[in-house]
Amino acid sequence: MKKFLFSSIACILCSIPVFAQNFQLPPQEKAPGEIRILCIGNSFTYVHDTDVMLSKIASSQGFDFKIGKFLAGGYTFGMHLSNEDSRKAVDFGGYDIAFLQDQSSNPARYARDKDKQVYKDFKTLKKNVKSHSPGCKVFLERTWGYGGFESQGFGTKENLSYYLGKGTRKMARKACTKVSPIGVAFTRAESLRPDVKLLGDDDHHQSLEGAYLKACVNFLLITGKPFQGDPDCCGVEPSVASFLRSVAESVVLKK
Repeated sequence: MKKFLFSSIACILCSIPVFAQNFQLPPQEKAPGEIRILCIGNSFTYVHDTDVMLSKIASSQGFDFKIGKFLAGGYTFGMHLSNEDSRKAVDFGGYDIAFLQDQSSNPARYARDKDKQVYKDFKTLKKNVKSHSPGCKVFLERTWGYGGFESQGFGTKENLSYYLGKGTRKMARKACTKVSPIGVAFTRAESLRPDVKLLGDDDHHQSLEGAYLKACVNFLLITGKPFQGDPDCCGVEPSVASFLRSVAESVVLKK
């Protein structure tokens, strides 16, 4: 009984970060040169604090990023539309950039199963963002395939990755929106350095290294410039961080 109780408690504790919520608004006053970023997503953004990494990398490169966000475990765009704090983050307005990240297999279901609700919710969320931040550049994040959680019914990591790419591109094209090619960077990094693990022990969520790669991709999308000097490694081993930055540059800047 004690062993069962301990295992149950351990499972609950391990699951807490996955279902956490993270809400933040930028400062009321915008400083000169400041870039305001909105992050709407779930654990594929908040595990290892990829948005915080993004700010640290930016600061080390001479940029001032201020972030507004609502991140909640397992959330779809439809759930964000009905959540008060998520709406507050969007309605705050004045953002220059927005990264929208859906439930980890929704774009794949849109591509394979023709789930029209997935696109409808994305289009509505994008419209809401633009109505409060008219000049905002919106990116739909193309996330990564994974083997954990039985690849969400797609059979294999590779199959899920294929449909994620197809669905994300189609959704972005229909909504006249840009794609953040995070999943492309993951695939390239894994092919070049299979020793660098981009997913955690659950073979689902990003590892520290995966989170860093995602932050690097998004940083380059915002600035359009290669890394200079000594970028913040955000706790990643420096030689690995350098490799991940080079992969991000090759994907985003076509270097």
